[in-house]
Amino acid sequence: MKKIILLFVFLLSITVTSVLAEAFYTLNGTRVSYELDIVSGDTMLFIWTSRCPYCVGELREMNKNENICKYSKCFFVNVGETESAVKNIIKSLKIKEPIVNNIIMDKSANLAGKFSIVGVPTFILLRDGKVLDRSYHFDENTVKRIFKK
Repeated sequence: MKKIILLFVFLLSITVTSVLAEAFYTLNGTRVSYELDIVSGDTMLFIWTSRCPYCVGELREMNKNENICKYSKCFFVNVGETESAVKNIIKSLKIKEPIVNNIIMDKSANLAGKFSIVGVPTFILLRDGKVLDRSYHFDENTVKRIFKK
């Protein structure tokens, strides 16, 4: 009986850990569900760090584009950094909506790991969890073509 109870507790802890791993938080503290928000429907992910000059360049360019989230949901996934580091770069670049409210803090690289990210910057275009395209540069025409809007 003890073995069954221990096995049940172990399986329950794995399930709880798995479910918790599926939730992420934005820079402003909003909970983002992997299943409900990220891999449902059309989604663009931008994986980045503030230490990457190419990532910073992409952020600058996207910040100028009013259509950045016109064609899909979009999330800007910062990997492995603290909130203060991200807030500093956001402030120095004068990043505005919709980017600033859709920055996901992926401190442990769990989200990036789900997509086997090996370098940044990386753009991933998804439809219902299926990767349709990957790129190292934002191209609005590609996004329009893939999401057909």
